[in-house]
Amino acid sequence: MNSGELISSLLIDLQRLFKNEVTFKDISYSQILALISISDRGVEMSTLSWDLALDNSTVTRLVNRLEKKNLVFRKKSKKDKRLVKVCLTKEGEAIQNKIEEKIDFLGSKIESQFSYDKKIDILNNLSSFQWIIKKLFLTKK
Repeated sequence: MNSGELISSLLIDLQRLFKNEVTFKDISYSQILALISISDRGVEMSTLSWDLALDNSTVTRLVNRLEKKNLVFRKKSKKDKRLVKVCLTKEGEAIQNKIEEKIDFLGSKIESQFSYDKKIDILNNLSSFQWIIKKLFLTKK
């Protein structure tokens, strides 16, 4: 298997695993990804679109649905009224914490399959791999 096939297979397997293990009643996979992408200080709509690799109009609909569930709210910039930040409500923060707990548990289940030394090697390699991917995005921005 070449690196392109491995990356494609890894992406599909990770999405399947994530969709099966990190679930919440009445919260879609896309909504979960949006919730974990919002920092404590909020995130601008355009940045959220970039992070999720979705069109602005798709993210607008996604945020609308999260607002209806009282998980996020929008806040206009005081300096530039065109900029809109998406922020978590208290309920959204609670759900985000539960999502992160499920992700941590999933990570622990995977880590438990490896010896300590192998786990450290894998984490270092994954960190390097992610940095390379981020650099590819940064050069395209």
